Parts: sequence; C-alpha cells; structure tokens
Amino acid sequence: MESRRIFLKSLFPRVLGWGALLSLDLSRADLLLAHSEPSSPSSLNLDDPRYVSLIKDLTQRHQFGAADLKAVFGKVVLQSEIIQFFERPAEILPYYEYRRRFIKDELVSRGQTYLQENLELLQKIEEAFGVPKEIICSILGVETKFGQPGIERYRVFDILNTAFSLYPRRERFYREQLIAYLLLCREEGIDPFSVNGSYAGAFGVPQFMPTSFRKHAVDFDKDGKKNLWTSKEDIFASVANYLKSFGWKRNGLTYLPARFAGDSPEAQNKVEMGIRKTIPIAKAVELGIQIPLPASIQKDEAVSFALYQPQEGTEALLALFGNFRTITSYNYSLNYALVVSDLSEMLIERENS
Repeated sequence: MESRRIFLKSLFPRVLGWGALLSLDLSRADLLLAHSEPSSPSSLNLDDPRYVSLIKDLTQRHQFGAADLKAVFGKVVLQSEIIQFFERPAEILPYYEYRRRFIKDELVSRGQTYLQENLELLQKIEEAFGVPKEIICSILGVETKFGQPGIERYRVFDILNTAFSLYPRRERFYREQLIAYLLLCREEGIDPFSVNGSYAGAFGVPQFMPTSFRKHAVDFDKDGKKNLWTSKEDIFASVANYLKSFGWKRNGLTYLPARFAGDSPEAQNKVEMGIRKTIPIAKAVELGIQIPLPASIQKDEAVSFALYQPQEGTEALLALFGNFRTITSYNYSLNYALVVSDLSEMLIERENS
C-alpha cells in the first residue's frame, strides 16, 4: 500500500495530497494491484516520435513530469491480440444475428428485476435528466449485462497504448484517450494500472471511454468521486447525463417503421445518406416515404432513414428520430441503437404486464 501511495504522489504531485489519498476507496484498486506489474518486458519504444510528441504534450500542456511519465509508460505491456477485434466488430452483422447475441429471455428477465430493484433511484434519475429508466437499464444490459463481471479483462492503460501504437486507423483517437485517461487518473486519484476494461479500453459498468468519463461522468451520490463501478447513483446518472448531453429529448421518438410509396430515386438516395443525415419529415413525405406518425409530431422535425434485416432474407425501412441518433453517440451503429431501443421496449412490456 505504501509503495502505491508513493507512486501516485510522484506521478500526480500537483493534484493529490496525502489527505486525498487517504480518503480514497482503495478496495477495488488493491484487488487489481496484484496484476499491475508487467508479466513481460514492455514493447513500447519511447523514442518513437509519436511518444516523444505525446510526452511533450503531457508535460507542456498538462503539467505532468517527464520522468514520471517515462516511468509509467515503461510499465506498459502491449496486448497485440486485441487488434483483431477492431477489424471484425459484432456491429457489422445483419440485425437478426446481432439481436440474438443480446436480447435473450434471461437478459430481459434480469433487466426487469434490475429495474424493479433500483426503481426509486432510476425514477429520480429520470426526473433529473429526462432520460427514461428503461433506456438507462437497456444500455447497461447491452454493455455489461447490468454490471456482471467478465468483460473487463485487460488493464486499460495497456489497451490504450496498444491501440495507439499498433492500430494506425485510430491513432489520433487513442492519443486523445491516453491524455484523457492520465488526466482522469490524476483528477480522481486512481492508479493508472488499477483499472481494467474491455479490449477497446472502455471501463466501468457503463463502459465509458476516458474522454466520455471526463465529460459526462457524474458524482450523483456527492461522495467526491465519480464511481462507475459500484455506485449505482453515479452509474445511472452518468449514462443519463451522457445521453442528455448528446441531445436526448424527453418523450421524443426513437424510430418508426417506414416504407417507400413509390420508386423514387431521390428517396433512395436520402436513405443511402446514412443514419445521421437528416431531412424534414415533410420532405420525406413529399419524396414518397410513408411514416405512421403520431399526431403530436411536427412535420419540420428532422428524420433520417436506414434499411435493416429484421429476419434472414428480409429487408425493411426505418425512420430514425433524434433520440435514436443520440443512442448512436454511445456506439455509432444502427444495430446497437436498435438493440438498445428494442430491449428498453421489452423492459416496459414486462414492467406493465
């Protein structure tokens, strides 16, 4: 324990004092500390111009010590096997296959129990942020099966460095994540090697990336820490705050079925623009796209479209509204947002049955 405190104090001297360190909840970090030492020598090359630039940025812009940074980067163990997962994500599957991976009777039943067990708190969060409790639960169900262990297999700092070093397509993204991760470790008093996460570097029950943690995590229980592992207050509020920040509208629509009323090339082109390219509903109707709209919806509201495969050998058209596109900010995938939406509806059905 003493060596860990010295490490934290030397790496983050400008933020963490002894009083802050002594007040930390160290139970989870201590369990992970046994895995902090590399099992083999790090393959990081700190003379790589990318790391020279990164360390310079961290020292000049964010006031880290260069020697401390080199020491902590020197403990990194690259996990090269994770690169294969970036090349074949489940989100590229047809929807009927993707859906089977997530929406199962066991998960729906567990989700309904989870919702009922936390109903009072979830209603409080829903009132505060305007995000339905079923959507919050659905995201947690899809991400980590409501906080079940097993997904957090890797040390997050190892993964962020692995992706930055070995996956050029996302180099800029993971450089940003590395900076954000070291900053949040300093801000929250966390040993960088004490946090485990997914192959992509996401962590906690909501599976936030470091930039999302710093921008959207909420200390809803007011204990001075943003705890996305064991504080349900912070977990629920952080998911709700994330969606609210990306434009979630209270009582807004997610998606509706739609269909082509004719053979309009322009309508086909609008559908092919992608799920974030919107047009007014009135324009869609003018082009011959039929949507069974509630009477309360204004014709100038923005809508986008997508084709998907609800069953093998079939294809259907969807009209996507603002709240659906907000869910894609969590994971930019039509399949992901559909599963979250569908699971949330099933939780509502179970709740009302």
